[in-house]
Amino acid sequence: MAKDDKAADEGEKKSGGGILPLINTVLLVLVLGVGGFNAWTLMNQQAAPPTAQIKPTADTVIPEAEDDADATPVEMDLDNVTVNLADPNRFLRVKIKLSVRSEEAKTKIETNKAEINDLIITAMSGKRFEDIRSPQGKYELKEELVHRINKAIGGSPVRKLFFTDFVSQ
Repeated sequence: MAKDDKAADEGEKKSGGGILPLINTVLLVLVLGVGGFNAWTLMNQQAAPPTAQIKPTADTVIPEAEDDADATPVEMDLDNVTVNLADPNRFLRVKIKLSVRSEEAKTKIETNKAEINDLIITAMSGKRFEDIRSPQGKYELKEELVHRINKAIGGSPVRKLFFTDFVSQ
């Protein structure tokens, strides 16, 4: 009788545990599939080619105030700026030209030139080489500098910012 009890116990163990491993396998495949899909989409988002053309949309356009149709913009040069980048042994040298709304805006910028140079140096020294090497990175740097200059001076005197010299190593 002891042998019959052992055989009955082994039979119950073999037949009763079949559904749990099946459920575990299905859940494992589902989790791996979702994780793989998420990883694939993240890698595709970050794999934008550096030569992709920048197409400004309403969200990425440099903020500008309403333009006066008959007002002609005034251009002015800022000092050359050379900074060490956040990466070790990397630097950036730029020459910047601003397009401002009027002569009054130009005098406003000239009176605050030291503050503007300081904020340009501070903004650029926090950048990494990878941030500024692509056309999109340069565009974002321009956008950030225009925003910072306008915020420091008040209003929107700066219409556009141009890099007339851009050297990074």
